[in-house]
Amino acid sequence: MARLPQKEKLLGKFVNLREIKVEDAQFVLDLRCNDKKSRFIHETEYNLEKQIEYIKNYLKKENEWYFIIESKEHKPLGTIRIYDVEGDKYTGGSWIMADGATPQQVVEGDFLMKTYSFDVLGFKKNCFDVRKKNVKVVRFHKICGAKIVDENDIDYFFELTKEDFDKNRENITKMLGV
Repeated sequence: MARLPQKEKLLGKFVNLREIKVEDAQFVLDLRCNDKKSRFIHETEYNLEKQIEYIKNYLKKENEWYFIIESKEHKPLGTIRIYDVEGDKYTGGSWIMADGATPQQVVEGDFLMKTYSFDVLGFKKNCFDVRKKNVKVVRFHKICGAKIVDENDIDYFFELTKEDFDKNRENITKMLGV
């Protein structure tokens, strides 16, 4: 599986996904360290040099995909990643959106990532965790066909197969109005 060329974009109706660049470090850091936004994600130290180094290290990897979700006007709105690749399964995560993103932009960013992972990269299963208190996101993933396969005190652990994603594409496209 080859990395998405930097100049290539995944185009949607409401957003595009493009590969992250070093120049996005401040945006990512501000988003991940926002008190309101960061309550349901793994903690990130507010350190620009470390964020830049993280992105540089990512860009050397062959088995991860880290996207900036951007508006059709090319304004960064959020992030989403494909990582922890193991055979035909991966973890989809680091999905965080800036204030002001519309519901369609939020949903389509995730939809484009999943479509790319299943239809282009050929993965069969997306395994990920969601904080139990993140009720809206838990509900969204269930609507998309993901199933809770385990849990601990703070997280639900989900699996979404390509088959279940395909069965529920219509639900997602209805949410998007496309």
